[in-house]
Amino acid sequence: MIISTLSDNNALDESGYKSEHGFSTLIEYNGYKILFDTGKSNLFLENATMMKKDLSKIDTLVISHGHYDHGGGVRALLDRYSYQNLTLYTGKGFLDKKFVIEEGKERYLGVDFDVHYLNKHNVIWKTVCSDTFMIHPGVFLITSFNHTHNEHFNPRFKIENEEGVSIDHFKDEVSLVFDTPKGLVLIVGCSHPGILPMLASVSDRFARPLYALLGGIHLYDAQDEVRRKVLDSLISLKIPLLGVSHCTGDKAAHYLKSHYPYYFLNCAGKVTEILS
Repeated sequence: MIISTLSDNNALDESGYKSEHGFSTLIEYNGYKILFDTGKSNLFLENATMMKKDLSKIDTLVISHGHYDHGGGVRALLDRYSYQNLTLYTGKGFLDKKFVIEEGKERYLGVDFDVHYLNKHNVIWKTVCSDTFMIHPGVFLITSFNHTHNEHFNPRFKIENEEGVSIDHFKDEVSLVFDTPKGLVLIVGCSHPGILPMLASVSDRFARPLYALLGGIHLYDAQDEVRRKVLDSLISLKIPLLGVSHCTGDKAAHYLKSHYPYYFLNCAGKVTEILS
């Protein structure tokens, strides 16, 4: 299994790879290729070319949730490559309007594509409706996470749908779980529902230990006490391979580097290979 990070807030030092606020990773699993998120622009395509990763041959596209920094590169991907049987998976409510209010003004946070655009590019768009769904042997999409850790949703994130405007609980967020000989590998986008409830959901639904966690765990804007509590709980799980980045934040990254020997900063240009 090979995990190639194409876009992230950070890039490998002196590598020539570019960084941006966003996340994208390519997972190659037993010949099956999944592009998980696309960052916010075409930058992931540039980095993929440098990494010699051919994105014209992907089997599946998954967008973790409906924010621009995870699905903003979809148009760049589909305008560059033509696919015959590409399937896109997203969670329920993905196209609900997502925004924040800043200095009294509304700022849109959503994506810039719709079903008509995807149909024009022959993309099969599927919504994940069950909490655990196998998309390929050994590959699962999970959503509807357990909220057992009393994590609070950030009130700055809003959502508007037929029910009106409310705080976004990110019911659309989906993550990937891979079954490998070493254990489960969990790939997350931003972990807006809370990384601890998400990990609890994985533990409840799969009778195998977690070997690796990669992606963003959205602690950059958390209060210091909350951040430390979450990180200490995460460390206590003793996950053998922990590569969180993107919205995780510098403070959390520094804490993990100092307190957890199995942590690494996953960043643009980083390739993680999990051997059988």
